[in-house]
Amino acid sequence: MGTKLRVEIKRTKPNEAEIEVYGETYTLLVPLAQSLISLNYVEFAGFDVPHPLEEKGILYVRVREGDPVDAVFEAINNLKREYGELKSSLLEELARLKQEK
Repeated sequence: MGTKLRVEIKRTKPNEAEIEVYGETYTLLVPLAQSLISLNYVEFAGFDVPHPLEEKGILYVRVREGDPVDAVFEAINNLKREYGELKSSLLEELARLKQEK
């Protein structure tokens, strides 16, 4: 079982948020920032890992319109769908390869 995540949302402005994520760093934050950038109303998305020995990352989000936290939820849902499709494709291909043996 993995590490339990803890999240703290800190707003700097109505259209900006800093989200501190404890228990995860690059594995979660790289795809999440990329997914956020793909949303047309997200102006900026990036992250920082303040110290390499701490399991803490800070996600920065700025939107042109709407709520930055809603953008994070949308990005997470997009990733869940994308990874679900990837998992299905991978399992199908593995099953096909196994049958060829």
